[in-house]
Amino acid sequence: MPGNVVLIGLSGSGKSSVGRELARRLEFRFVDTDDEIVATAGKSIAEIFRDEGEAAFRALESRLVQGQCAAERRVISVGGGAALDPANRAAMLAGNHVVRLDAPDEVLVERLRDDPAEERPLVKVGDPLARMRDLRAQREEVYAIAHRRVDTSGSPPGAIAAELAEWIGSRLRGGTG
Repeated sequence: MPGNVVLIGLSGSGKSSVGRELARRLEFRFVDTDDEIVATAGKSIAEIFRDEGEAAFRALESRLVQGQCAAERRVISVGGGAALDPANRAAMLAGNHVVRLDAPDEVLVERLRDDPAEERPLVKVGDPLARMRDLRAQREEVYAIAHRRVDTSGSPPGAIAAELAEWIGSRLRGGTG
């Protein structure tokens, strides 16, 4: 049983920031699948989409998600669309703890706008808030696979990670939490 923690959710929900802190607390390895894809491909996600198409990106993403979900002692932050693939969902649920991080759409868009280190195509569209609402509507059903949903809008990443570390510890000790 892998027992990894898989973080799912929309862009800007805090998967990377919470994930890094959670991995530190659990003494697990942190894996951001988007970062791994960029490192493997040697180009940005936007370049992969442009040069090779979405299907090529999703194939890379699926191989990585499924491989990491089968490993052990990982906190895995997956891209917002990774859970759309049924095989990825099955891998996520195969003995792992799936956590959905979420926040109101307005908060997500603001976080993406405020992140100077990231190229965020979502905020470059005409109406980012409408796009975020569309993505939420498209993904709501698949995000329901999560064992736990956490609203990240009211707490810093460290506090959320502490709460999740306690919950994971309880599950590992046999609780259902």
